[in-house]
Amino acid sequence: MELSEIASVRLEEGGVMIKYLLIQLDREGQAKAIVRGVNYQSYQEGLEEQIVQAAEKELRDSNFLDQGGGFEVAGGGSITLNPYYETITLFGASQSYGVEQDREAVARMLEDAFPEHKVSWFSPDEPKSEDSGPEEKSPEES
Repeated sequence: MELSEIASVRLEEGGVMIKYLLIQLDREGQAKAIVRGVNYQSYQEGLEEQIVQAAEKELRDSNFLDQGGGFEVAGGGSITLNPYYETITLFGASQSYGVEQDREAVARMLEDAFPEHKVSWFSPDEPKSEDSGPEEKSPEES
């Protein structure tokens, strides 16, 4: 299986709160980033492990891993997906893997996967002072 055949974004359907991970794929010098996410409630535990296990199964079932491919989790966070207003917002950080290095790149991947939605994100950086909250950004501002 070619890297281009692996879906860039796969989010569990039916949810509005989604825990996601950015996963870096690598095989024979070729690389691709993918986003995988599951619906969650605040009381659920082990979601990040579920995402990793599901991604590993997907990559094993597609023979990607058997063909010498590998993967590494590169961070993550949370997504709110509002189907009524057609908005997607990225925020927060993965408890196990931290914040991905380039949240704007993840936002662009979601824009491609959900072209009818407006995508925005909160900077994972700490606020500059106690008065200021997180800075909300959209791709148009970058």
